[in-house]
Amino acid sequence: MHHPRSNSSILQFRLAALLILALWLLTPVAAGLLVHSLLTDKRQMAAAGSGLAVFCMLLVVTQWVAGSVTPCPLCRTAVLGPKTCMKHRRAGRFLGSHRLRVAFAILLRNRFRCPYCNESTTLELRETIHRPHGYRAPLD
Repeated sequence: MHHPRSNSSILQFRLAALLILALWLLTPVAAGLLVHSLLTDKRQMAAAGSGLAVFCMLLVVTQWVAGSVTPCPLCRTAVLGPKTCMKHRRAGRFLGSHRLRVAFAILLRNRFRCPYCNESTTLELRETIHRPHGYRAPLD
């Protein structure tokens, strides 16, 4: 099991995961508002749907930036970034998306399995062991 090196990388994982979930939730809402406004001919709803669609486009760019700095501690591939790399053959999906599965795992279980190297990562800091120079472990 692998661990990130700093608190900032843990926060980056959580932020990128929140942005992915927000994007997956708000995009269908914006599309639904636009379709409903076209069917009922309501301009206020069309303006709200258009504004939400623009906000979703901004979320895409923000998530792309936030996701590109979330590397797996082992293979160093951006787990929540938009990559077209070859996924591991046993990598799981949720609703057809590897990144959505990783985002849910980060937010709900505080750990994830990398879709590229299939290694598990816990979002807790590494325990650093400081040993004096020349220290030898006792033999049992």
